[in-house]
Amino acid sequence: MSSPVLSFPSADRQQWQDIVAKALKGVSADSLHRIDEDGLDIAALYQIEPAADISSGQVPIHRLTANPAQRLAYGWRVCQPVDGGGKADEVNGKILDELTGGATGVYLSFGPVSAPDLEQMLHNVVLGAADIMIDAGPHIGHVLGAFETLLQGQNKTLSDIGLDLAIDPFAPQSDASLLEDGLGVLCRTDARQIPHGVFRLNGWQWHNQGMSQVQELAYLLAATTQIFRSGMAAGLSAAQIAPKTSMCIALPADLFDGIAKCRAIRRGWAGLVTALGLDADSCRLQLQALPSLRMFSLADADINMLRTTTALLGGAIGGADIMTAFAHDELTGASPMGRRLARMQQIMMIEESGLGRSLDAAGGAAFIEARSDALAEAAWAAFQDIEASGGAAAAQSDQRFIAMAEAAATKRNKEFAAGALPMLGVTLQPDGQPVGDLIPRWQAVSRPAAVIEAIRRQTALNPPRILILQQGGADISKLQAVRRVLQIGGMSAVHLTLPLDQPDAVTTARPAIVVLLDMEIDALDPAIQAQLDLSLLAGGIFMADDILKGEAQIAWLITLADMTKEPN
Repeated sequence: MSSPVLSFPSADRQQWQDIVAKALKGVSADSLHRIDEDGLDIAALYQIEPAADISSGQVPIHRLTANPAQRLAYGWRVCQPVDGGGKADEVNGKILDELTGGATGVYLSFGPVSAPDLEQMLHNVVLGAADIMIDAGPHIGHVLGAFETLLQGQNKTLSDIGLDLAIDPFAPQSDASLLEDGLGVLCRTDARQIPHGVFRLNGWQWHNQGMSQVQELAYLLAATTQIFRSGMAAGLSAAQIAPKTSMCIALPADLFDGIAKCRAIRRGWAGLVTALGLDADSCRLQLQALPSLRMFSLADADINMLRTTTALLGGAIGGADIMTAFAHDELTGASPMGRRLARMQQIMMIEESGLGRSLDAAGGAAFIEARSDALAEAAWAAFQDIEASGGAAAAQSDQRFIAMAEAAATKRNKEFAAGALPMLGVTLQPDGQPVGDLIPRWQAVSRPAAVIEAIRRQTALNPPRILILQQGGADISKLQAVRRVLQIGGMSAVHLTLPLDQPDAVTTARPAIVVLLDMEIDALDPAIQAQLDLSLLAGGIFMADDILKGEAQIAWLITLADMTKEPN
């Protein structure tokens, strides 16, 4: 096969501009630009300016994975989530399903656990052969003690197994004492009793609380800096802290932003360790990536598979070392099939697509390079602002991280309500199927889709009787638009055209809500107005033009759902 370079002549910037101008048919290319939620400009065309290290065939060190040779040989590590809050034998079954099904490790969510229960959970698991990552929050000390007791019975030490405590002292609902606990583990004089990983700063959790991409990356840099600062004050060196510290980011459904986030946070890490006098090539970042959970929906949950796939692609091409994917039905309790699909998505990417066989597949792509630089620079500036205000410890104490997340979530939810953030299966092509119940574990996730789910759940309990009135022969496009809005809320309507074939048709329909298309109520026949006065006991009359105005669509659905509630 001939080289692509020989087959396809190179195109200069002017040729690309001519192609774009032809495609837009006179519309300015600037119309393709957009601004993201952090205020960063996203353009359609970028000037390609090859960097010396890329043109020479060398991948910049801040883009390399923690273990490039392992990545090229085996791909990233597939560390799948398992809820450790159930019965020990059931948890064990889930762990074995993941490991025998191709995962290389498990990400265990724990509360307090006893050593006997832990032993049962890990029955037939070869400790040291699989990654064991812990998400125990304030219970990490209790869980660590259970592991130590278990390993004593097996004549092993913490360093013998691939255990990562994944402590984040600044995560949502975290305990400030976790910082001291984690540093205490790092300060142990017996290196055999120090786990493979101790600190893992968790941007994914803050992302699901509402933080924007730049805020999430800035949080990670600030929290990591605080770990180094506090650790060095406790007598540890930066060289001791760095290998035991890692990061976790959220992957959005936009695979390009996923790629850029992975590259941007590695660049930030390289800047931190270099400033501490460490060699960035010797202290590479171990990066875990999880698809965003705030993009998930209870409505048409199967679409979550598509969102997860594109998110994982972003992490795969962006160079994540570890990826963890939730089942598409995670919000209602992950099914065995859902967990298998989440696992197999990654295995197919590694084994069949070969996405692990490149260390920087997106390198040199002008859009990716520009987006990575923009995220990295904005995150570094936001990180400096946090530092100038006292660092991560002060921000946590003053609840500034919570305020950042809540403000970003509020802004995002308003944009969603205004129709600026369409979601397939939610506001686009809703399937009308019943909406399941959200399990308590994910109640705190700030999901834009939650408002639509609440509307559909309420209207399913007591469907409102809706009547649409329209003059005969009028354009039906507005009627279709109103029906689409109602479908988002899980509602339907009766449609009548004027003049009525049956004089008492409105009374027969018994509407609680009426929508008028291209007419005013005063223009209605007095006989119809009389029927409306009799039938509209607790509803309202709405004009289609008012309903179809951007944000008014969701606001109207909320109004209709409120009308269906039983009075207290």
